[in-house]
Amino acid sequence: RSLDALGIAMKRVPPPRLFFSQFTLSLDRWRAQGGLVLLYGGHAVLAYSLRAVASLLASGQHVVFIDSVNAFNPFLIAEVATRLNRPPEELLDRIHVSRIFTVHQLEALITERLSDALTTYASWVLVASGLLDNLYDEDVELLEAWRVFRKATAHLRALADAGVLVLVVCPAPAVSLRDRDGMLDALIAEADKVIKLEASALYLEKSIRATDAFSRSGTRARSIRTR
Repeated sequence: RSLDALGIAMKRVPPPRLFFSQFTLSLDRWRAQGGLVLLYGGHAVLAYSLRAVASLLASGQHVVFIDSVNAFNPFLIAEVATRLNRPPEELLDRIHVSRIFTVHQLEALITERLSDALTTYASWVLVASGLLDNLYDEDVELLEAWRVFRKATAHLRALADAGVLVLVVCPAPAVSLRDRDGMLDALIAEADKVIKLEASALYLEKSIRATDAFSRSGTRARSIRTR
């Protein structure tokens, strides 16, 4: 018989908490493996992700950054650089920002130009900041928004499977649209790691070990980086 049938209340075990320093260290480890990481929660996830990415830049990594919410703040990168006694321009030269304003710009960037950008900058790190923001535009028809979402997510998943660390950052939308709120659930299901920011604390809600989509001991596949 189940414990519920016996009348024993089951308490939900809370997800483990991640301190910010642990998050930045984990990103560096996950970078070596590749995979799809989702960071979601309040608006502060945008700043959290930038500060964490700055640590990767300081380690010499180049980062391709898709900015869908005009959230890229070079002063946050400079702040981390100063704390590490590094010239801010050294870190800023390693982050390559593309700003988008419509769902069709999002679709074109991810499906047509992203692979070339990763190859050009020899980058294994991609940040999609505010991925869902333009998809919540009520001027975009529902079916079109879901089409673009599924197509973009499939491309991001393919890059992650090829060894790229794909960090998708999703702040809570300004408005709740029931017919589109399922997009976040779909991202959670697709991601290898899910981290939620709640009340200024980070929680690891999901962690799946990366599959052998590429050889861990050999050179990671670049075939995905061709159109």
